[in-house]
Amino acid sequence: MSIRVAAAATMAGVALGVTAPLASATEAKHQREAATTQAAQQLQRDVGVPEIQIDGLDDRLAALPEDRTMEQVVEAMYPGDKQAQAVTLQVLRGEEPVQAGAAAKGFWGTAWKYTKCVAAVGAAFIPATKAYKAIKGLGGVKEAAKLLVGAGNVKDFKKAAGNAALDILGISAIQANCF
Repeated sequence: MSIRVAAAATMAGVALGVTAPLASATEAKHQREAATTQAAQQLQRDVGVPEIQIDGLDDRLAALPEDRTMEQVVEAMYPGDKQAQAVTLQVLRGEEPVQAGAAAKGFWGTAWKYTKCVAAVGAAFIPATKAYKAIKGLGGVKEAAKLLVGAGNVKDFKKAAGNAALDILGISAIQANCF
């Protein structure tokens, strides 16, 4: 009996010794992600990409009519901010706004890609549809767009989103604006 107890204690010690570095590595990863997000948000403000009003976004989009226009979707993304709406509509129509310099060009494209993806996902966020349920299941419009852009391609998104991917990937605007 004492051999079993000793073996169990040894295994527990080994397990704790192995998981401690994993926990600190996970903490470090989360800290890096938070710092990167803060830096990206600051750069987004610096280069003029309007920040989407995330609070209440899902509710505003769900309240739109089924035959919603891109203007209505953008208005839901930036309630009360006519300048942000105008700039975003310009980008969605393929007209690039004045950029803030070559150094911001790479980020500029990424920030607008996310914005375009939110608009495409928002346009599909119609209650009582499969896409609506799938987007809600992924955590809402913001999280679905982050997952789509972060995946980078259809194959990786299918891995990350599972069955929900099938209900979203059939929408051509999402494929065109999120990958």
